[in-house]
Amino acid sequence: MHRAHGMTGSDDYPRYASHYLPRTRAGRIAILAFLALLLLAEPPIVFVFANRIEPRFAGVPFLYAYLLVVYIAMIVVLAIGARRVR
Repeated sequence: MHRAHGMTGSDDYPRYASHYLPRTRAGRIAILAFLALLLLAEPPIVFVFANRIEPRFAGVPFLYAYLLVVYIAMIVVLAIGARRVR
């Protein structure tokens, strides 16, 4: 007995890889870099390395300067990743 395949059951429908997983080496490196930077901005790591007021950089407490550098680095990783996609 022959069954007719519906739209989703067709064998000739192309299968696509998950868009949640990076497909290239550069994509995997970008994901790992972003996650590593994110970990630097989260407790307990930020409490161990940057939870202090002194020294000050340009009048800004060390904690805020540290977080600013980490967040800018995260934005740079995202910008480079977005630029490579196009």
